[in-house]
Parts: sequence; structure tokens; C-alpha cells
Amino acid sequence: MQQKGCNVAEGRNIAIRKASHDLIASTDFGCRFHPDWLKSLMSPFADISVKATGGAFSVIEQDIDTLPAKAAYILSNGYQVDIAHDSFIPSSRSVAYYKDIFERAGGYPEWLTLAGDDTTFGKVVKSAGVVFHQVTEPYVYWGRHKAAKAYVKEAFRYGLGDGEAHVNQRNVISNSIETLLRYLLFISFLILAIAVISKQLTLPWLLICIIFLPGLRSYINYLRNWLKLKSAKYNFSVFLYGISLLERTRLSYIKGYTKGYFKSSDKKKEEARQLQKRLSLK
Repeated sequence: MQQKGCNVAEGRNIAIRKASHDLIASTDFGCRFHPDWLKSLMSPFADISVKATGGAFSVIEQDIDTLPAKAAYILSNGYQVDIAHDSFIPSSRSVAYYKDIFERAGGYPEWLTLAGDDTTFGKVVKSAGVVFHQVTEPYVYWGRHKAAKAYVKEAFRYGLGDGEAHVNQRNVISNSIETLLRYLLFISFLILAIAVISKQLTLPWLLICIIFLPGLRSYINYLRNWLKLKSAKYNFSVFLYGISLLERTRLSYIKGYTKGYFKSSDKKKEEARQLQKRLSLK
């Protein structure tokens, strides 16, 4: 079926409401999947207490063949998804649920511009007390971009959706503070270098640099990922490029979030307020 001009959430809702069966399974456009994907997602429903399942996903590593894609692979820690963590929200790349769960959640939020609908839907479902049975096999393979520009654009869309929904606020505040500290650290290093050259180095400058060191948190995590995954394919050139991609995608996400949070329409802001009230009832 086709509905011209609809956004992602509208498309999902139309398809699900027209479905003739009560059990809904979903994957995303652009994903490929293992022959056992559907079976792994459906089998847990043999237990009548299971109302929803959420699966892990991965990528086809052989398809990671450009410098930006390799850098993103390292930044994402090889796309290893910790589905056991309490904060895990199943992506629409691999999820299944009964239709009444979908209806009780009010469907996917059509008021969001583009991205973030599955995150919001998952949060609403979990807030209602529904437990997603975890399917650990990563049988869905997410098609990744080739160009850096596409990763930056993707980060902006994710930030826009999260900002419109007013979700993940702690995460974006933490990342924004970290980014600010990192740039202040770089400026301090520059001033420190000038002080050393001019032989005017003083203790306060060293203390200032120490204060800004938490700004390197993401760099340290990225370095750990690279040390674990480094190979002839994921070499030092990939590592260096990844630092640039980290900065570009981080800033793009923050930019999208800021736009979604502060510059969305009054209608979207009201929808976001109602969403937060609903989530706070958990």
C-alpha cells in the first residue's frame, strides 16, 4: 500500500491499522534480515505472558567499505547493542507486539516531523508496564551510509525528533556540557602552549586544563572502541577521521535537538507536554 505525503509515523500507523492479524512485526526500510529473523521475534509469543518482543540488530561488516562508514563503525562500537540495559528501547528495525498494545499506546506519534517516532512509541509502551521480551540474536542488518554528510544529516534528524518529543534531555545536556568543556580544553591547551613558549607558564593554567579534562570523555570511549576493533581495515587513519566525524555528528545532533525543542510549533510543544505527563505516570 502507498500513502503519498505521509511521514514515517503515519505510514506505520496506516499499515498496522490495515493489518488483518493481531500480531504485528516490524522492520525498517533499508534493513536486511536473516532467514530466522521473523521466527526469532515470534517464537517468544508461545508464552501467553509475552506481549511484545524487541530484537538486537547489527550491520553486515563486509559492507562497511568507506572511510566515513568505517569511522562510524568504530564510534558505534561495532554496532553492538546492549539490549539487557534498562534504558534499551527496541527500534522499529526489529520489534513485535500485539495490536492492542499498539492501540493502547495511541500508535506512533504522527506529530513528529520525521525521526524519533519509534523511540517515543517504545517509551510509551514501557511506561504502561509492558515488558519487551529480549531477542538477543542480531538478525536484522542495518544498512549504513557511505558518505560523512549522510551521518551528519542522520544525527540532525535524530536530534530533531528527540527535541520535538522532549525526550533524552539528560543525555543531550550531558553531551552539550562535555562538548563545551572539550572546546574550552582545546583553547586552554593553545594558551598553555603560548605560555610555555613565552616562558610565562603558571600553576593556574595547569589547574584550568585539569578542570576541563572531563571534556575528553567521548574521545576516551572512542579510543577504547578503536583499540578493541583496530585492524588493517580499521587503521589509524580511520581512527583520526572518526574524531572529526564524532564532532560533526555530535554538533549536528545538538543543533537538531535545539531546533526541535525550542522552535517547534505550539501544537508540537503541547503534544510533547502531554507525552511527558504520560511518561511521568510510570
